[in-house]
Amino acid sequence: MSLREAFSANLTRLCASQASIAAICRATQINRQQFNRYLSGESLPNQRNLAKICEFFGVDERGLFGQDESAPPKGPLTETSWWSHVDLRAVLKLIHSDTRPSIAAGMYFADFAVPGDRSSIVRSAIVIRNDGNVTTFRRLTGLSERKGSWWSQFHGDHKGIILERAHWLYLVGLNARGSREPSLIVLRWMSGSRPMLTGQALVMGPAGPTATAVVVNPCRPGMKLRTAVRASHVYSTDDPHIEQLILDALEEQSLTLADKTWSPDLSVRPLHPRPPPAMRQ
Repeated sequence: MSLREAFSANLTRLCASQASIAAICRATQINRQQFNRYLSGESLPNQRNLAKICEFFGVDERGLFGQDESAPPKGPLTETSWWSHVDLRAVLKLIHSDTRPSIAAGMYFADFAVPGDRSSIVRSAIVIRNDGNVTTFRRLTGLSERKGSWWSQFHGDHKGIILERAHWLYLVGLNARGSREPSLIVLRWMSGSRPMLTGQALVMGPAGPTATAVVVNPCRPGMKLRTAVRASHVYSTDDPHIEQLILDALEEQSLTLADKTWSPDLSVRPLHPRPPPAMRQ
């Protein structure tokens, strides 16, 4: 393969992860006709345009003139063998080009069961917004807890994206506070006349990462973000602000989670003890 052919193939592969050739030309300030000649292998860029292309795609010159980075790595594996800027851009493209999840933009309350404490639930405020086909969220927890209280140590400001697969919504986020731990909430719509999402969550609890049940409801129309944040703290299960429907849904999801995490007996002991040697036939 000639140098022009290698450059053309690699540049074409990199461009496939972008929205359009026109957008690339605008960002790099390279003439569209000239860029098309690079793609077709008719010519190679000068050093100035080559630097622009490398900077835009986050690769060095070897990534443009060398072997296709998408090919399986040869030789011994290294820490960078399986990942590159191209791979990252491809993943982001999958997220960006996906269809919009079936949850409307707006404010929601998320109520979490507290593992080991059947008398309390934790409420978070979630703000969801749409940006094209990308749906993002911000989940705020514990910001209204009284300073010095036990639960005030577990502030949360999770920011992330929402994906939908096979009718399940995945809220994948990262906490901007404290230990900056990731979180995952998996939800699906509950049948009934009222829009409600139920499921499980993997969140940071007092004893570390833990799985728990969660219920998500839209906030009342017109509620301000400050009001929602003030209402996001730990509640007693007999608090009148917590509806019985939410408690019932949390109970049902807690039982479902318990069934999913039940540990079977994986020991290698025989089901029936062997008879003593003298009794064998």
